[in-house]
Amino acid sequence: MDNGETTALILLDLSAAFDTVYHRTLKTRLHEIGIQGKALDWIISFLSGRTQRVRLPPFRSEATNIICGVPQGSSLSPTLFNIYMAALAQVAQQHNLNILTYADDTHLILLLTKDPHTAKSNLHEGMESVAEWMKNSRLKLNSDKMEVLILGPTPSAWDDSWWPTALGTPPTPTNHARNLGFVLDSSLTMSKQVNAVSSSCYNTLRMLCRIFKWIPIETRRTVTQALVSSRLDYGNALYTGIQAKDLLHLQRIQNASALLILDIPCRSHISHHLRNLHWLPVDKRITFKLLTHAHKALHDTGLTYLNNRLSFYTPTRQLRSANLALTVVPRIQRKTSGGRSFSYLAAKTWNTLPANLRQTQDLLTFRRLVKPWLFDQ
Repeated sequence: MDNGETTALILLDLSAAFDTVYHRTLKTRLHEIGIQGKALDWIISFLSGRTQRVRLPPFRSEATNIICGVPQGSSLSPTLFNIYMAALAQVAQQHNLNILTYADDTHLILLLTKDPHTAKSNLHEGMESVAEWMKNSRLKLNSDKMEVLILGPTPSAWDDSWWPTALGTPPTPTNHARNLGFVLDSSLTMSKQVNAVSSSCYNTLRMLCRIFKWIPIETRRTVTQALVSSRLDYGNALYTGIQAKDLLHLQRIQNASALLILDIPCRSHISHHLRNLHWLPVDKRITFKLLTHAHKALHDTGLTYLNNRLSFYTPTRQLRSANLALTVVPRIQRKTSGGRSFSYLAAKTWNTLPANLRQTQDLLTFRRLVKPWLFDQ
């Protein structure tokens, strides 16, 4: 977007994904990545011997052995599903399609405007290959529920001709899409997400208000952190650089939570109450999360696609700044897009830290020191 390009985010939908993992194919793929012997036998034993039946009183069917599916709710199941899906990335990359996966959420990323003819050809061939791979893996690709989110200045770059006819009716581009519980809009303003969080949190606070007068303060705090604060903090690194009005909406939720916990009048000044609860204001909580990701990226302990976007500044000749653990701030073209990117904002925010914090190697120590520093800003 910072370069003026337009991108399509294609959100694939799998029907009953965890329930359609074929055990025989999974065993083969486990063996291919080096899980063999007793470890493989243990996993197959975990999946085998399960039965199901249908009961409609007074009738009951015979028990049938289950030959597919990983049990939902088990900590092992997401890992097994990821192994089952791992080869899909190679299929997409063969057609120059970028792919992001998290459990059964699979997304393709396609640049529309740089070379439209080649991009369209890659998408047609790639989607057909993906559909064929899904079919061979006994996974059901649900064409009717797939979504396309167009990100960039020229949404008209996408039309029905981009969609392979073999996959049925082309999806209509949407203005926003839910991805892992986070609502992304076509301009990446996050306003739709803020509205969704606000509605959910205020509904929860209204219900808690009815029972909090009988509950001690410590219990109120625990419940509020679990049901409200967790929603404010979920994915909050994506809120960096959002509009002031949206940030104010989130801050009002936190203020209302604190007032409810402490049972104080709604007109009270809130800053010192937040500090007594040891709650950073929303904007500083966002900064705290951003700096945490930056520390992981700079020390190669974070996600690969973030690690590659930050690097320490190394001067060409010996200068005093060489030992200050400063980062390289990339050039941007647009404040509304590049100015909100992780590579720019994380680097710029990191360089505002005191030297002793930037030079802290241990993540837990870094987090422990950054929080009081943010309180004092």
